[in-house]
Amino acid sequence: MLSSIRQIQDKGKTALMVALIIRLLIAGMRWPDGYRPDDVIVNYDLKIPGCHCLNNKQMIEYIKKTVKNGIRHKIIGITEADRVFPSRFWHDREQSETLLGFWQDVKLFNQVFWDSHVGTSVDVMLRDTRQRAYIPDYDKRKDLINYTMIDGYTHRIYKGLRVLNVSKTVFPFYDRWEVIK
Repeated sequence: MLSSIRQIQDKGKTALMVALIIRLLIAGMRWPDGYRPDDVIVNYDLKIPGCHCLNNKQMIEYIKKTVKNGIRHKIIGITEADRVFPSRFWHDREQSETLLGFWQDVKLFNQVFWDSHVGTSVDVMLRDTRQRAYIPDYDKRKDLINYTMIDGYTHRIYKGLRVLNVSKTVFPFYDRWEVIK
């Protein structure tokens, strides 16, 4: 599953990504083929023991390997995807070939989350491969993230979804002020 999380600054994009990863890990504890922390690869400092934290250059190389080496059953989280796969106005064969691998997500049982600011800031191939789109709205006063999910499979829009107690259930697991390199 390829999921985008897009919004303006300070609306909870990465926080929602962390919450969704945590939910997958909690669900994974309940069934034998579920995701484990060792299955998580992100390009930020995710403070969950066992997760793999890469820089942007390493993330690009990892994504290239996913299809080439048949890497399966992973949760991949890319924050500030516009820095990893920027929008381009020329043909970049290497970036195209890297992103082509994302179309194998179903066969490889990978969950991919990426976030970026609104607009055309990410590569069109990345935008066009997503199956779900999330739109978060962090409410600091209520300590929650309200979000909408647009599901490309069911062609439905789910409004009124929430992540509660963000300061306790999400923020301890990453540094929202970390500079992504």
